[in-house]
Amino acid sequence: MNEQLKESLNEKIQDGEFDVADIPAYLTLFVEMGNEVEDLQDEVEDWNRRIVFDLEGLGSYWLVVEDGAFSMGEGALDDANLTLSMSALDAAMVFAGDKDAKAAYMSGALKVAGDLPDAVKIQTLIEIVAEEIEY
Repeated sequence: MNEQLKESLNEKIQDGEFDVADIPAYLTLFVEMGNEVEDLQDEVEDWNRRIVFDLEGLGSYWLVVEDGAFSMGEGALDDANLTLSMSALDAAMVFAGDKDAKAAYMSGALKVAGDLPDAVKIQTLIEIVAEEIEY
């Protein structure tokens, strides 16, 4: 795992400086942690999904979890199981722990295309990543 990236993101989050430009680095670390952290591995056991984060103002990023392996990239997936659409600013706030994803969904700031339990699972994964980054 890239400890330097982890420390850098932790500092930005702690200092309230995490923003839209940090989302690609966050997702990179998310994937690294997904492939290495036991709690994340346990959470995705038997859970194979193709997820798209459609972030207004930044673009789309995909996340694939398959047989416990995480991967990600830029762009959309035609066969996504779940698409989470929101502004890039809202996404940065959710990833930094400054905005609750459930509240964003209830207010309409976060739109979910796909099964709601999968969106809840993503929220759980984000919470585990937050614990691992230590903020």
